[in-house]
Amino acid sequence: MSDRLFMVMLRRPRRNDPRSDPFWEFGSFGCTGCHGKNLLHPKNCKIADGDRLAFVQGGHLGSRLLIVTPPVERVDHAGGSPKGRVELRWDARCKPLRYDRAPSLFEAPAPGRTGLFPRLADSLARTNRSTIDAKLASRFRARASPVEPELANELVAGFNAAVNSAKNTDFISRYEEALPWCDCPRSAGERREDYQRQIRELKTAAVRQTRKKGCC
Repeated sequence: MSDRLFMVMLRRPRRNDPRSDPFWEFGSFGCTGCHGKNLLHPKNCKIADGDRLAFVQGGHLGSRLLIVTPPVERVDHAGGSPKGRVELRWDARCKPLRYDRAPSLFEAPAPGRTGLFPRLADSLARTNRSTIDAKLASRFRARASPVEPELANELVAGFNAAVNSAKNTDFISRYEEALPWCDCPRSAGERREDYQRQIRELKTAAVRQTRKKGCC
């Protein structure tokens, strides 16, 4: 396991949004092409086996840390082709916290108390945006490099503290519980079929790319 941590800023879903990635049930992120222009760019992705991911979800309750994953395995699908994608996999037994139960990045847990992530808040103070969530997005939405070590340590420690005090019902049992809202929930079977279809298509693209190289 490395000491590197990469922050993943998940976009806020719209009403009736079909967003399906990350596939928390299978410990997978990236097979749909999500973040393929920055963090998971097929040629420029800096994430390697053993690195970890900190998933942050924005919404009506602010930016919340859903999960710090176990060490990931990097899978390069159809590498070198225009449709190449980077998928990151981890132990699927590790589930994220529900959005409404996940620790807030910037709000204190109680009046008079300091939040879990003061270093992160201080590091964003000079970013020229109107709100703290906008400052975070400006700094990290398109970032492809790992978080600074002191911030990484703070994120890991804060998430571990939240997990240690969480109840079983604080973790998701369905995908939509990790979202701030969802008007179009899908069944576990539908999501499994979606993930399997994504992987089949990526494998097919890889075979085509290999055949194409062999003909040149």
